[in-house]
Parts: sequence; C-alpha cells; structure tokens
Amino acid sequence: MGNDKPNILLMTTDQQHWNTIQALGNEHIKTPNLDRLVGEGVAFERAYVANPVCSPSRASIITGEYASRHGCWNIGVELDENRTTFAQLLHESGYSTGLFGKAHLKPVIKEGSFEAPPHIHDRKFWKNWNGPYYGFEKVGLVHGHADEQSSYGMHYGAWLIDQGIDPEKYFGPGGGHREGSWDLPEEYHYTRWTADQTIDFIENKDTDEPFMAWCSFQDPHNAFLCPEPWNSMYDPEKMPAFIEKEGEMDDKPLIHRCLIEDRMDELDIEVTADPGHGTGGIQCLGHTNKNLGYDRARKWLASYYGMTSLIDHHVGRILDKLDELGIADNTVVIFTSDHGDYAGNHGLWLKGPIHYEDIIRVPFLVRWKNQLPAGERTNSLISHVDIAPTILDLVGQEKSPRMQGVSQLSTMKKPNQETRNWCLIENRAEPNFYVKTIVQDRYKLNYFLDREEGELYDLYEDPNEFTNLYNNPEYADVKLKLFMKLVDVYGELEKPIPPRQSFA
Repeated sequence: MGNDKPNILLMTTDQQHWNTIQALGNEHIKTPNLDRLVGEGVAFERAYVANPVCSPSRASIITGEYASRHGCWNIGVELDENRTTFAQLLHESGYSTGLFGKAHLKPVIKEGSFEAPPHIHDRKFWKNWNGPYYGFEKVGLVHGHADEQSSYGMHYGAWLIDQGIDPEKYFGPGGGHREGSWDLPEEYHYTRWTADQTIDFIENKDTDEPFMAWCSFQDPHNAFLCPEPWNSMYDPEKMPAFIEKEGEMDDKPLIHRCLIEDRMDELDIEVTADPGHGTGGIQCLGHTNKNLGYDRARKWLASYYGMTSLIDHHVGRILDKLDELGIADNTVVIFTSDHGDYAGNHGLWLKGPIHYEDIIRVPFLVRWKNQLPAGERTNSLISHVDIAPTILDLVGQEKSPRMQGVSQLSTMKKPNQETRNWCLIENRAEPNFYVKTIVQDRYKLNYFLDREEGELYDLYEDPNEFTNLYNNPEYADVKLKLFMKLVDVYGELEKPIPPRQSFA
C-alpha cells in the first residue's frame, strides 16, 4: 500500500513525574527536545494514567481497556496475548509495527515467563527471535533497571555481548542497589540502545508502508543510577524543594501514616506482588527520616533528572532522524510515561497505592505538523485508555468494540474543547487492597474499597493535596456527587460486549 496514512511514533518513559519538562514550567531541568515537542505540538497538562503500575498501565495503553477488563491488574500478572491491541489492528491494515525497549506485559520475576530469567539470558534465542509480540511484528526488547541482573537480558543483553561488553562488570547479581554515577559508558546504555533500535526500524523498513513504532524507554525508574556526563549535570544542592507540609498526614487515611511510620502490618495486606513496586517498597523522607534523609534524597532527584535529560537527548536524535528522512510532517509523535514517581514529595518515593498527582498524572505531548496546533497547552483531561482509540482515529480506523477509551483527536485539533470530563484510575495494589480514583476538573476522589476511608481534594485551592476534605461536612455534597459519578462511569464502561443481536 502507498504511504498515504500518517506514521505513528509513540515514545514512552517509565516512572516520569509530570513536572519534568522545562518548557512546561520546571526551570530546574534541561529538556530541550521535549521543549521542542511542546513548541511544535499540543501539551496536555492534565493527562492521567489508567493505573499507576507498569504492567497494567502498559496493557491499558495498547488495548484501550482498564485493568478491570483486560485482566492484567498488577505486575506479575500476564496480559492475555489474545487481547486486541492497536498494533494488531494497524498491522492488519498494512502498517509496519515495531516495539523497542521495555514491554513488561508479562511477569518478570516468575520462572517460565517469557520476560523473566532464565529465559531472558538465552542469547541464542534472542539473537534469532524478533517477534511478533502483542501485534508488533518486529521487537527489540530489554527489561530491568540500572544495574539489575535482568537489565542485560533479552535483545539488549545479546547485543552487549556482541559488543565485547562483560555484563557482570556493570550489572548484577545483586544489582539494582547502586546509585549515582554509573561507570557503564553511555554508548552502551540501554536508553541509547532503545533509541538506536527505533531509528533503525524507521530508517530500514519498507518505504511503501506507513509505520507504527513504540519507543519504550525504561528510565527514569529507580534505581537512580545514571552514566556520565548526565549524572553530574545536576547539583543535588540545587534541586527544587520537595512538596511537603508539617502535619499533612493528620487527616489522611491510615495507609499514609503506616507507610511513613513503617507500620504496614496494621493494614493486614497480603503481599503477593513484587514488594519493591507495591506497598512495601516506598521509601520515607522528611517526616521521620527513617529510610532516606534529605541529603540522599536530593542525590536521588539529581540522578532522576539526569536520567530524564539523557532520555531527552535520545528523543532529539529520533526527531532529527524524522527530519533527515523527510517524514516529520507525516509522522504523528506522541510522548508520555506509563506512570509517575512521588519523587520525594509528601515524604514518599517510587510509586504505590497513594494516588497523589505525582504518580497518576504524567507528561503528554502530541505533534503532527500542519495538522495539529503548535505551541498549545491545554487542561483538557486525557486518559491513557484514550491512546489506542486516538491512534486508530488518526489513521482513519474504527476502534475495537472492546476499547473503553475515547478518541481525543478532536481535542488535539481544538485543545480547549474537551472530549471527556472525568478520568478513572484503578489500582488493585494487592488482592485485598483496591484504590479507585475519579478526577474531574476541580475535585478528585480517592476511595479505598472496603476500608471506609477516602480522600477528597480541591485541586483548584489545594493543588499540592495537603488538606483531605473527605470527612469535612461542608463537602459532603461534593463527595456524594463524585461517588455517583464513579457509579455512572462503571455503568458506562460495563456496556455489554458483544452487542445484543436479537430479542431472544
């Protein structure tokens, strides 16, 4: 087929805080290439994940479904390969599809899993297999973070060996605990490798076919270990202040205090997932200084910013390649992250079942030259479940009947005309600990199921979420309306599939 449809380039990061782009207001960070996308496209400043955990979030991005439907409810749970993805639908319509970098659609610490050791270290397999995978016909995969042993597996690990690199010099066993400056040369870092794989796919595919490429960076995820010169780009003593307030935990649900004070046993949570990514792995800062302390926390943030700037550099290389090939005008570029990081705010790090904006709100940039406005910023709500139907709409295809998201193409064209007036975030952190969040223009409700606890925030008056209004009688009507909206939302999402065919 001729390339009369736009190419699609989806770039994602892992665990990137929404406020990590200079052009959108963070003067402490250097992101010239993301700034370039802001200047040439539309920046959604109220973009929300469907789930603030890697696997369910990524599954929602490619299926357009919430975790309660697609079934991948937490890490350690596999997404059914028979689920319909936007990549599958695009490939069936003639697109060349590729996924490069982190997938994490299957368990990564379960023996026998495709994305887990020991399989990921089978060099012979990875040198001879390149897909298909969840609708992506060509893949180049890597998993793990920093110097974890799993980081030198899959296609990236096989490539490292071919470069004459001794993985054990730079990676596990016992990895994932170093922090700060990494002695791994930047030319062999997985961020560069992911960008190189994406560029190679774009440059060498059949030019008669439009492409859909997912460039999936796995940083700035912890551990906060970054190669030079990027790690030294930021002075820990000049990092922005963490968002916190004395006494802010006083009106918060029990889980807040238990996490901060290391009293998780009081919640009676059955820990069945990787505790480093669930309720047990959140670090404490500021309120008790028990686990971290400010000096170390500022060093973490400096490395986190360095990792982000390294990604930004390689985003620029990919954008430059589009220009060089003369296809930038016909390529839709979308940039976002699978979820955020508390990044030291409210005394917390990493991610977990406390739904501050830090982890459920993410960067979201879209550029389509001469088709979408340039330099526009909008507070119109957008959800990760909208990515799949929007991509399909961009290329003139109908979304799958199972997709629960909506196309945001009309809002991308007219950024201040919203498509949706609510965003839903689900987080079954453990089998018996489930958090649901509904966000609207002004108010946000977090409800901890079966615990008679919750949070209500006025994001206009209290954007830092210091004051919980859940039990404030003056806001009883607001709380009731949000609960009713939550019920209505699930009524809408539970539309029968397939549609009714007859009366009997």
